[in-house]
Amino acid sequence: MRKALNLALCLAALLSLAERVYPQESGGLFEGRGRTERRDEREDRARPRTRPYTDEDLKHPTSIRLLRDIELLEQECLDAINLQRTSRGITPLKLSEDLLYVARFYSRRMAEEGFFAHTDPEGRTVRQRVNEAGIKWRVLGENLASSKGYINPVAVSVRGWMESPGHRKNILDGSYSKTAVGVWISENGTVFFTEIFLK
Repeated sequence: MRKALNLALCLAALLSLAERVYPQESGGLFEGRGRTERRDEREDRARPRTRPYTDEDLKHPTSIRLLRDIELLEQECLDAINLQRTSRGITPLKLSEDLLYVARFYSRRMAEEGFFAHTDPEGRTVRQRVNEAGIKWRVLGENLASSKGYINPVAVSVRGWMESPGHRKNILDGSYSKTAVGVWISENGTVFFTEIFLK
């Protein structure tokens, strides 16, 4: 009964988060935090803001184990997404390492700052986060999920995405060519997933 209730709550949370798809802006400028920035300005500050973990994280054995678990969950989720695609004759998505930093950092922020939304507390969307990392794109989408108390959080999250029309559309969109699944595990064991798609 408890698992059924948890699944219902998880699915409700997933369904409330419709995917966001943005067409790319033209030119080398984008609108951000009240002023227009040139691409070279945002590249100067992109890496420190999108770095998914700190040097301090790498000094502790428990943190290293956590990072290994995170990387395993990310790979399992990417494999599950590509299985959904290939079983329908759709080309698998290629992993973008640059996009991985953006996705993992966002999952970490949600886990540590206690929010779950496509828009962060400062009002920035996936569009701004990807632009700040200096990643070029024409169209992008984002799927989010969180899971707590399940033996296989990847299976629960992917199933929830596939049962939601907007999230399913992102997964099965044959025009997307690259993706990254970023994972973070909160102190209470909730697993946060951020998948970013782009073409």
